[in-house]
Amino acid sequence: MKRQLIPIFVLVLIAGCIKKQENQTTEITTFPLKGQVVRVMPDEHRIMIAHGEIPNYMKAMTMPFKVKDTTFLTMVHPGDSILATLAVSRTESWLATVSVLGKGAPPKVLTGNEILFKQLFREGEPIPDVEFLNQDSRKIHLDAYKGKVLALTFIYTRCPLPDFCIRMSDNFARIQRSLKKDAFLNGSWHLFSVTFDPDYDRPSVLKGYAKTYNADFADWDFLVTDKKSLQKLADGFDLTYEPDQGGLIAHTLRTILIDKKGNLVAILKGNDWTPDDVANRIRDLVSK
Repeated sequence: MKRQLIPIFVLVLIAGCIKKQENQTTEITTFPLKGQVVRVMPDEHRIMIAHGEIPNYMKAMTMPFKVKDTTFLTMVHPGDSILATLAVSRTESWLATVSVLGKGAPPKVLTGNEILFKQLFREGEPIPDVEFLNQDSRKIHLDAYKGKVLALTFIYTRCPLPDFCIRMSDNFARIQRSLKKDAFLNGSWHLFSVTFDPDYDRPSVLKGYAKTYNADFADWDFLVTDKKSLQKLADGFDLTYEPDQGGLIAHTLRTILIDKKGNLVAILKGNDWTPDDVANRIRDLVSK
């Protein structure tokens, strides 16, 4: 009888351990969030909010927040004051509840001249040349990498949200590991992570940050440029970022693919793309 009970006991113990691990990986912390809607971004399932301080988590700033319940996107408008619940897990953050406290003024509509002034970069054309410094303080120009397929994303080292810069860097680390498994791809691709925070993220800071993702600098560089050049890139990729006095930066997400001729191939918005998808697109571009 005892021998028959042992396997059952082991199964119960294993099931309990699995359940405990699942609880650990799905642990969620919530915070009250109060602020004003700046912009509704339905294509990215996000609402940009200028919010007050979230005690013990985030200073007052402007930040785009993800929503899983898409009805929130239609119930709020720019200028509305809102009360929301910010949910944060180990891998993502989102607004779990949203309620409108007061209606705001109607949004401003961009004029034709304002739209043209943004000078968005176009697919099939090269992007303007910008000088960067990499993590070793070496000057970098993307033009020097013609003949390789490039992937470029934007981060900053003090970013606190798990589904923003942290996810972009983790995704690029996964892409690097995947591509390095294909020996025939050696020397045909390169990754770049550009910081939003040129004042703080100097080369030495970027180098330390890169090491936390086990980055191999042979084919992944971490770059900083001057504020004017950074703004040129942000405007061209329709990327918004707003530095805050507390050191945090509100920003949207963009990941860029550039072909071997140096032409823009795709601008991936948000964080819904997967490392496997981008790695496979790089492989396809290398083979062309």
